[in-house]
Amino acid sequence: MVRIQDHLGKLSWTVADKILFIGYGFVNIVQNNALPAEELGLYALFMAVQTFLFTVSDSFILQAIILHGGDAEKRAGINRFALFWHTVITVGGACVLLVLQSVLADFFDDARIAVVMRYLPLMSLVSIPRKIAEKHLQRAVQARAIFAVDIVWFGTMTLLSAYFLAVGQLQSFEIIFLISLCGMAASSVVSYTLTRKLLNLRNVGVGVGGAAHISWKELLNFGAYQGTAGMLANVIKQLDVTLVQYFFNTATVGVYQSAKTLFRFFDEALNAITGLVYPTTVRLVRESKEEQILALFSKMLSFGVVLSLCAIALVYAGVAEWLVSLVLAPKYAAALGYIKLLVLSTPAMPFLVLVSYMIARGDGKFLLVSIASAVGCGVAALCAVGYVGISEAVPLGIMTYYLVEGSLCFAYLRRWMHFPTHLLWRAVPDTLSFLGIWKRKNISDTTTKDDTTKDNTTY
Repeated sequence: MVRIQDHLGKLSWTVADKILFIGYGFVNIVQNNALPAEELGLYALFMAVQTFLFTVSDSFILQAIILHGGDAEKRAGINRFALFWHTVITVGGACVLLVLQSVLADFFDDARIAVVMRYLPLMSLVSIPRKIAEKHLQRAVQARAIFAVDIVWFGTMTLLSAYFLAVGQLQSFEIIFLISLCGMAASSVVSYTLTRKLLNLRNVGVGVGGAAHISWKELLNFGAYQGTAGMLANVIKQLDVTLVQYFFNTATVGVYQSAKTLFRFFDEALNAITGLVYPTTVRLVRESKEEQILALFSKMLSFGVVLSLCAIALVYAGVAEWLVSLVLAPKYAAALGYIKLLVLSTPAMPFLVLVSYMIARGDGKFLLVSIASAVGCGVAALCAVGYVGISEAVPLGIMTYYLVEGSLCFAYLRRWMHFPTHLLWRAVPDTLSFLGIWKRKNISDTTTKDDTTKDNTTY
């Protein structure tokens, strides 16, 4: 039986960690207000490319740490595999873009794009210890250690932001890059310190990677579908700003980025849920505990959908106008329209956590097809907006991605677990029962008419 109260300790640290992300989101807003729109646009492009490279590595390479890093005999080989290929993808990819800086500047018709590319290799190099250590902490569900790493990361950047604001120098891409670099360096040091015993690179084993009973070829084959899917997903989630830059201008990128900063609350909520659900899902699938998997996802999806509908109601009730006027400078007022569009996609976002179920089941082909379809629809929508020239509709690209991928993920769950649709609303009676407002003995999960089995398990 999966009960939330049994995991309150880890959940509390996870919630605290995500509060850090949300809190730093307000620091981001202060930074955004201080930066000219063009400088913010450059920084948004830098972060988009950097995040894209990291996500490709995470999907192709670093997920192997979560799936195989728990085996002490294989750990050194997994670490060597992760270190080598993560460096090739992130630092190597950044160096390739550095060589192409002039070509990219001409393509986007902005000479300062070349400046962005010059700073990528250094950031990629500094971040290596943090990224690898982070996966070991996630595998072991060490929420408190993850919180410690993130508080150093955000704390360093917050202090530096306050300093540069005080001296009136937080006005350029170069300064905001320096703040990010120092934060990443500090968090990498802390990450390594906390996980140094897990980051050993030497042991006696077999196979090309030197790990017992596992080879680099096997690990690369594992990451092929998942890595390609992750790369495609970030084309629309991160690199959408490059399309905005191509069709419009850097100032529009800056305004759009300010809206995405506020929307980050929903992204971090999704990341927090995924970080908790993924290791648990892998374990439950291996143990063939289908009833517990159904219980886990029914609760997660239900609370996610209900809360997102509440968020939409609040935004359209006037909270968005109040929030934008309160925290954003007048030059970013146009972000309000972007936020109102983005929030409409939030009911689909919880369903993306089901990707962890596909990965745990080894169904990489469906994962790749579903994400490729969603990304294709999203890119097509954004390109259509660009060709028509309606800058106010820029969020339609990522909105389309979330809605299509969420629908396909839910269809997958319905197919393989005969998920009863009525369980999407179980958050309401569960909450009332937890608060003691409405007592009920159990909730029976019955299947739909098309289901061939019936599940009366109490969750």
